[in-house]
Amino acid sequence: MNKEELKVQFYDEVAKCNHCGFCLAHCPVYTITGREWATPRGKNALVKAIIQGKIDWTPEIEETLFRCTGCRLCTQTCFPAVETNQGVLAGRECLVDKKQYPKVIDRVVEALETHYNILSEPNVNRTLWMEKLENLPDHKFQKEKAKVIYFVGCVAAFYPMAQKIPQTFVQILHKANVDFTVLGGEEWCCGFPLIQAGMKKKMETLIEHNQEKVKAVGAEAVVFSCPSCYHTWKEKYQTGAELLHSTQFIERLVGEGKILFQNGADRTVTYHDPCDLGRNSKVFDAPRNVLKKIPGLNLVELEGNRQLSICCGGGGDLEMIDPALSAAIAQRKIEEIQRTGAEEVVSSCQQCIRTISGNARKQKIKLKVRDITEVVLEAMGPS
Repeated sequence: MNKEELKVQFYDEVAKCNHCGFCLAHCPVYTITGREWATPRGKNALVKAIIQGKIDWTPEIEETLFRCTGCRLCTQTCFPAVETNQGVLAGRECLVDKKQYPKVIDRVVEALETHYNILSEPNVNRTLWMEKLENLPDHKFQKEKAKVIYFVGCVAAFYPMAQKIPQTFVQILHKANVDFTVLGGEEWCCGFPLIQAGMKKKMETLIEHNQEKVKAVGAEAVVFSCPSCYHTWKEKYQTGAELLHSTQFIERLVGEGKILFQNGADRTVTYHDPCDLGRNSKVFDAPRNVLKKIPGLNLVELEGNRQLSICCGGGGDLEMIDPALSAAIAQRKIEEIQRTGAEEVVSSCQQCIRTISGNARKQKIKLKVRDITEVVLEAMGPS
């Protein structure tokens, strides 16, 4: 994207910002750095000044626009509801065109172009998480035809800390007698990291491949445990299949009587709304409805919940670009969780699980972090 395209598409949006400062108290990057350029109003002012020709692209502009989690809490708390994140992403596209961007991103791009996953692992290894499962059916949940595709996502497929999510979710689906399949090595990254990197044009091959696989399987629905995959498919993909997050699908199975909760443990939990599932995809009730159905489970809310949920620090490619800043934001999230007095925090995002639990471990903070699929499978009891 060049400066003229930026002007046509986003000048009116950034011009809506009246610099009131309401966003300052909510922006996770500003609360850590305390620098004006980190604020949403600061980013809007910079993009506006560039469009007007008052300043030019510089390394400082690069630092500013690539220090954003994409959580959109700024828009939620903004009176004119300025979509700062859209201007940030457009600015990143301009910086990419000028080859002014964090070069660590090149490693991810190369990984996606050669191996179709963010870790540059052989893509056939997407199913290694199955090795710890007992009593696998002969088809190993990889069928040529099925009504439902479970799209696992790169993080849950490859990062050990998140692999419990697909391990538990396939067991839930199997127990509920759902006709489903996973794509294994034929699942390619959804393309979300490329959007955040300002390189969305490179997504086309990934999108075309994944859409073709849905057709080949004949799936009526695609289910995601990763909110970013879910949000990306909803925004960028064209398919006749129904798109659902795992919490929505579990809620449906509970309503249909296909999931019954037998075991209850008297304990208090809190729920963390992932940015891409909650604020960005408007899925707030499904996970809470599921948790409230579990006997003995007491759900308490975080200070920032639903639309006002505070980001864990793992979004917007920030963990890759500035891991120290990402960790500092995660620490703030952990402190908020601790103030609830809950015995554990439940979420429904593999990246949130990694970011929160990983940083708690590094800080030697005793905190139980679990994905909602783990809680559901446990409450279903033995077969």
